[in-house]
Amino acid sequence: MRRLSILVGLLVGVIAVGTAWYSLVEGFAALDALYQSVITLTTVGFREVEPLDTSGKWFTIVYILGGVGLLFYTATAVVEKVVVGELAEELGLRRSSRKVRRMERHFVICGYGRVGREVAHELSAREEEFVIVDRDKHTLAMAEYPGAVVVHGDATEEETLRAAGIDRARALIAAADSDVENTYIVLTARALNTSLFIVARAGSEPAERRLASAGADRVVSPYRIGGRRMALSAVQPMLTEFMDTLAARGESGESGKVLAEIVIDEQAAGLAGRTIHEVFPPNGGLQVMGIERAAGGVQVGPRGDTMIEAGDRLMVYGDSEAMTDLSAGAANGARSRPR
Repeated sequence: MRRLSILVGLLVGVIAVGTAWYSLVEGFAALDALYQSVITLTTVGFREVEPLDTSGKWFTIVYILGGVGLLFYTATAVVEKVVVGELAEELGLRRSSRKVRRMERHFVICGYGRVGREVAHELSAREEEFVIVDRDKHTLAMAEYPGAVVVHGDATEEETLRAAGIDRARALIAAADSDVENTYIVLTARALNTSLFIVARAGSEPAERRLASAGADRVVSPYRIGGRRMALSAVQPMLTEFMDTLAARGESGESGKVLAEIVIDEQAAGLAGRTIHEVFPPNGGLQVMGIERAAGGVQVGPRGDTMIEAGDRLMVYGDSEAMTDLSAGAANGARSRPR
């Protein structure tokens, strides 16, 4: 648009120069001078409004050589912007639509601001499929990740979320900069998919309560988390470094160790109803670091006789091979994903 604006400005300036010459030097009336300038630039082949003297002929030669090229270059830029640009956008939207229709159990990121970019970067590093929704086309143009699709639109509207495949998504992340917008996103998403796992960003404590009431499964405050992390880094720097190292090794599988979240779904009869020691023996290479109960509450470092129930989420750390064998076992029906 900036280039197009400059070209149009130059073209108007060239016409103004030609009009001024034919009016002031050749003595044409104002309208005749403008008419002569336009028909000269557009090369329509009409004769001069009035006969030109020698200086007028030389000026017209230079005027044609310089102005005609500028006119056609500007016209090409206009066509490229209006026609080709819209066509390319339409084709891009259609390609994105086809990709979304093929996606299952993907993530939907609503808002590609500072928080949304970090979420997208993390999901991309974990090789997850996700859709980014934002109303700013220029922002979406910077979102280039393998396995990611962008959807331009307002995430508070049902049509936009449907275009992002909300009915087949695993989870939605409301990462807009506005607490009000995130609340509407959560309300709309929850109405479209009652089983969807929703994580929402909140900028204040009242917003956290509103988002939870709207249907968010998790509400995250970047300011609260950042403040706690900074305080912990100052008071216990080794602890934060240890947790970062643990998480990094879990993501990369360094030294054959992984950190994973194992979800026990309703069909996980192989794990549900058994104790931790029965499923994870002390010498089995896996250690349960925590359990989030389906009914609510988190147990850190659970005892070996703790019973595993359907719907629980287990945080497990240990050998990658043992983790693969566990998650791939047909008998337990569990799903696991690295954290």
